Amino acid sequence: MTDLLLTHSHHDHSVNWTLFRHARILIGAHELAWSVNEPWGETPVPELYVRELETWLSLQTVSVGDEVLPGITAHLAPGHTPGHLIYLLNGSEQDVIFTGDAAKNRAELVSRTADMTYDARVTAGTIDMIWSIWRRRPGSIVVPGHDLPMTQEDGIPRYIGEREAAIPPGSAMTWRRRRCST
Repeated sequence: MTDLLLTHSHHDHSVNWTLFRHARILIGAHELAWSVNEPWGETPVPELYVRELETWLSLQTVSVGDEVLPGITAHLAPGHTPGHLIYLLNGSEQDVIFTGDAAKNRAELVSRTADMTYDARVTAGTIDMIWSIWRRRPGSIVVPGHDLPMTQEDGIPRYIGEREAAIPPGSAMTWRRRRCST
């Protein structure tokens, strides 16, 4: 069986749960309760998906502090959404922090501010918490919701790996020419 850990209910992080129909799907209880009550068509919450998820047989709601898998615990990280969770893997030599969109990228970690937040002050507190966890053990890794994994040296985030995806210059124009000529 597969386990699918959802940090929050926004469409770009939650709609693909349907691809894992036999998986145990985990989402924060507070996050799910909030998302099913969001007004239709007004937020990034995919209403039909979360309503279906709410009654899905393999759904398991998570509370703060729960050990969701051996060595992985859930931590409340509000700001992007009220019930957003981060997951912390306590490794033998280093920790791995899965931030979801609590810290979407390196810029948010460095600036301690984020766009797309319901409360900037709450988000700043969450990012401070992420930094606190990240600093506890040298070599620990942060995996943001929309960026490469990182480690940090002297408080400076360093990417692990390199970006490989890119759009070659002129590719959009090439596509348009091909499309228009057919």
